[in-house]
Amino acid sequence: MADVEKRLSYIPSAATLGDAHDHESDDLKKPLDSEFVDSKYEEDSWFAWLVVLAGCIQAMITLGASRSHGVYQEYYVINEFSNSSTASISWIGSVQNTMLNLCGVFVGILSQIYDARIMCAIGSLCMGLSFILASFSTQIWQLVLTQGMLYGSAASFPYILGVTVPLQWIRKRRGLALAVVYMGSGVGGMWISILTRACIDSLGRAWSNRIIGCIMIVMGVGLSPLIISRRPARRPSKIMDFSVVREWRFLFIAAASFFAMGPNTIPYILMPTYVADVLKESGKLGSSIVTIINVSGIFGRFIAGMLSDRFGPINMLILWTLLAAFSQLGIWLPFASVPATIASAALFGVTGASIVGMILNALSHQYGVGRITYISGMVYMVYSLSSLGVVQTTSMMLDTVGHGTDYT
Repeated sequence: MADVEKRLSYIPSAATLGDAHDHESDDLKKPLDSEFVDSKYEEDSWFAWLVVLAGCIQAMITLGASRSHGVYQEYYVINEFSNSSTASISWIGSVQNTMLNLCGVFVGILSQIYDARIMCAIGSLCMGLSFILASFSTQIWQLVLTQGMLYGSAASFPYILGVTVPLQWIRKRRGLALAVVYMGSGVGGMWISILTRACIDSLGRAWSNRIIGCIMIVMGVGLSPLIISRRPARRPSKIMDFSVVREWRFLFIAAASFFAMGPNTIPYILMPTYVADVLKESGKLGSSIVTIINVSGIFGRFIAGMLSDRFGPINMLILWTLLAAFSQLGIWLPFASVPATIASAALFGVTGASIVGMILNALSHQYGVGRITYISGMVYMVYSLSSLGVVQTTSMMLDTVGHGTDYT
């Protein structure tokens, strides 16, 4: 016990953490947060990377499913609700993505009180049931409630816990660990978009929802026991602590999240519809665009994680955001062609898909990992509001100014 207390005496507070990249070598020599329990498994051990793998799979079935929503969006616009406006149909995907991130702050609060494994299992069960309920929905407002609001709220638990809890176990290669976790969303977006298109074509949209929902339940609940928090669950002195909001570091990262992640959802949702409406290509090519984004994102997240460990997450966040913007403004919109759309999707997948992971990496380096779930939840809440506004504004402009086909 005395040895443990001696080790804990060297622990810095969040307020004393300076720039992560400049002081990273000193930070690596210190133990994690003082609130962490002494586990039989050490940080950076083989078990730690097993937790990272579990987080990767949770990201695969939560964020991956959200990133493949463009396949459903295309089907709703072209087939099931062809007489409805794009803006009204876009509420399904925008509400889904908003709730997925908006509920992050509440997940952060509850994670301080309750066992992360139980929260993850309950969330996985509910998100699978939401997709099954969506299979019985025949109107847009019903899908907004089931596939949008209910799914996003439930998936927020395994998603937020799956990407933040592994950070408590990794210190030396945190950027790489985050890359592995978020690579799951690329892998998930790839095979879920392919499976969704195959199920819709052969079995119909309803059975596609049911099959995906059952997969979510089996994989999410099955891997929840590995989402082990090293921070003991106990009620904090302050349930809602907004002191971090007054720090310039947090405001800078939150602002970057607001402006960078808002437009980040557009290619996932509207590119498949663009392929069908503007380029007059088949629905299979539209779903392939989503696959290209997600496959490129697998490599992009790995590259971003390695470079973030070398050059710092803030520096890479700025560069990747600029390249993601260029992929849309410099390649996609100016050239209405299949090759340009594919090139834009590939570049966006490498850069834009990695931004959310680099934001989380920057937060972990600035504030440590003791309260990363709560702090990242506040940033994701800012991002979710931006995403909702951008997606709906873009869809309304597409319907009114663009007359449904002019995306510029």
